[in-house]
Amino acid sequence: MSKTLTIAPFNRVEGDLKIKVEIRNGVLTDAMVSGVMFRGFEKILKGRYPEDALVFTPRICGMCSISHSVASSNALKSVSEKFSPSENGRIARNICHAVENVMSHLSHFYLYCAPDFLNEKYKKLAVYSHLLDRLLPAKGSSFVNILNERKRFLEILGLIAGKWPHTLALQPGGITKSLSSSDILRILGVLEQFCSVVETVLLGMSMNDYLRIKSIAEFESSFSQNESDLGLFFAFAMDAGLTRMGKGQGMFISGGSYPQAENEFYFPRGSWDCGLSALDTEEITESVKYSFFESPNSSARPAADISEPKWDKPGAYSWCKAPRYKGKVVEVGPIARQVISGDPLMTELFMKYGSTVFTRIFARLHETVKLLSEMRLWIERLEPNGNYYSKNVLKETASGYGITEAARGFLGHWINVNNGRIKNYQVITPTAWNASPRDENGVPGAMEQSLINTPVEDEQNPIEIDHIIRSYDPCLVCSVH
Repeated sequence: MSKTLTIAPFNRVEGDLKIKVEIRNGVLTDAMVSGVMFRGFEKILKGRYPEDALVFTPRICGMCSISHSVASSNALKSVSEKFSPSENGRIARNICHAVENVMSHLSHFYLYCAPDFLNEKYKKLAVYSHLLDRLLPAKGSSFVNILNERKRFLEILGLIAGKWPHTLALQPGGITKSLSSSDILRILGVLEQFCSVVETVLLGMSMNDYLRIKSIAEFESSFSQNESDLGLFFAFAMDAGLTRMGKGQGMFISGGSYPQAENEFYFPRGSWDCGLSALDTEEITESVKYSFFESPNSSARPAADISEPKWDKPGAYSWCKAPRYKGKVVEVGPIARQVISGDPLMTELFMKYGSTVFTRIFARLHETVKLLSEMRLWIERLEPNGNYYSKNVLKETASGYGITEAARGFLGHWINVNNGRIKNYQVITPTAWNASPRDENGVPGAMEQSLINTPVEDEQNPIEIDHIIRSYDPCLVCSVH
């Protein structure tokens, strides 16, 4: 017997998300993921000065505002006359970007995912009472600790960027403020306090000890008796079957993030399809066949996109377009970054379990620790009262793009400037990749594929759907343009 289940709006995600699935004999046989609200920032930017992109695009999203600032400033750099960005500015931008992504990762775990671990289905699991004590929203000890420290962690963005979200401090050549020795010491102090809480609550060990773990065997040995949040999550994931749930195709791309030097990144650019390859941005296309957009082309590169909104388009079901890489569905996010960067623990976990609910969530927590550790090194390299900004001069007519990695994955901004004004601006966000509708060939997007063929134990309590969707941490406000 077949049953249709529609969840709208899907809660504990950013923006307006609709999930429609078919259930037959306890298995999800079809899925449609829909972004149901159009925002249209790309249309707003047409005809404006290129610099206006730095004002408007961070307002696409309050969660990943700095990621959009980075992508937009990179896009403006690509349409500027040749110049040398400030080294101090580059490091300061990396720190801001890392702060935002760390906050996003921890918010995802404690605010969005953790309530699902407390579902009534899991009351008989051995770890349930421990999870309840630590992760219960607004009351659990870990929930309260992390959320309180998260607010203090924001002080770093105030010291570097003036405010968050929607700062104007990040520019193609650096940042608009020179940091004093007092600023740098305060930034380091805030970081050290935050790291101490992460070590106590999330890890139950020092970050240095955690980062020495390079294999599953070492992790299991270290965390088998560890009642930290990460240890409890690992035990829960094993018992609840998260390692088998929501399996993706295992094809990834990363735009690269936290530049270290010219064309070098802390998390490198690349693609993964049964092996690592270089990223070719010319292979990125978008399909609008099942999106609420009209275009003479069923698929086009973002720089050549001329689609127009059409809310009543027959057969369409989402305001998200369908990005593809080399014509294939790919997944983006922390697991993509860690596999492409060759992280030994995450690569072994991926090889053993694939891209699943467990590995996606684990990758966010694992990346959080790596970023916090790297931030210490970046802060130590900042020069007090040094040069943090280099001026760029925009070309009157040019085309280019800026790409980076937001918390949720690959983020790209494409810009076309004609006679000093924006002729075309296109944004492809991480959730556009993961939550895309079907493409011109009828192939479902990454989230849709992860849902299909999933067993649902209790149709009155389909917690499996919640786990799968939230493991991607979708942000629809970013994706519906």
